[in-house]
Amino acid sequence: MILFALVVLTNKLIAQNCQQIGCQFGFCCSKWGYCGNTPLHCAGQINETFATLCQPPCAPGLCCSRWGFCGNTPLHCMGGVTSPPIDYGRCPPPCPPGLCCSKLGYCGNTPAHCDNQTESGNETESSNNSTSITRERFDCIYDQLDPATRDKRWQGYQEALTMMPFEAQNQNEVMMFFAHVSHETDGLKTYEEYCGQSGACANDYQGSWCPPVQAEPGKQYYGRGWFQLSWPCNYKGAGDGLGIDLLKNPEQVAQSDKLAAATALWFWNANNMGAPAREGNFGSTTQIINRIECGSSSKQDTRVGHYQKVRQCFGLPPATDNLKC
Repeated sequence: MILFALVVLTNKLIAQNCQQIGCQFGFCCSKWGYCGNTPLHCAGQINETFATLCQPPCAPGLCCSRWGFCGNTPLHCMGGVTSPPIDYGRCPPPCPPGLCCSKLGYCGNTPAHCDNQTESGNETESSNNSTSITRERFDCIYDQLDPATRDKRWQGYQEALTMMPFEAQNQNEVMMFFAHVSHETDGLKTYEEYCGQSGACANDYQGSWCPPVQAEPGKQYYGRGWFQLSWPCNYKGAGDGLGIDLLKNPEQVAQSDKLAAATALWFWNANNMGAPAREGNFGSTTQIINRIECGSSSKQDTRVGHYQKVRQCFGLPPATDNLKC
């Protein structure tokens, strides 16, 4: 009886301490007064420690990490802020990015959850071989855009697919495509090369390697669109592929969300960037789109950083091989 009373007294003291002084970093105080990090402990609670670092705020079901990135991994959510807290049961449609809906109706990222299927909107797709991008993942990748701009970019991409299909064969292709888009457009913030807008490099891309194609008088062929399409030969090729005279009207690439995305899809297909991407060779895809960055280059480091973020939004760990050219 004395031992039992001691145990009860000890538990009550723990409960009182949890409610009065809180739990250690990464743990929640349950409504019963105990510290832990399970959904039962953390349901209904929001830790505001890092919330202000993620702007705009994270999407529902994602946490803001101490480094200011949205995600749903333990690194994001231990001590981060979940808005609202993740519901691990009943598989809300869809599960947060990176989580799969198990056949029993629970969200998670273990093999038991992700083998065979993952819930994405109203469609079921292979968790390891998705050949398209969901809106949730798109929003995660471009979380620095305001919602209205992100909506326009997404709609432009959907329209671009009607002009130039993206026939990816595995998930690597999808991730690498959007990683290059992120790098080339500063996270889809611009459709024009910054030095082209300022005039610093506006006339640096006038040469031709595909005669008789030449720059049109008074036109400039600096980087525009999702892949920063440059040079008269590329504008001519993309225009022919899309059925639009972009050699005479290069500015149209930056004036249309649809064309901005479609020219990137054309470049990807025309240069067979999917071949090295399917093999997981990000460095080789960089060599195709901009070989000047190859070697020791801060720009290449930045490009790799974009790729790692895209992988994070797909619920995958950082890549370690074939990252650079």
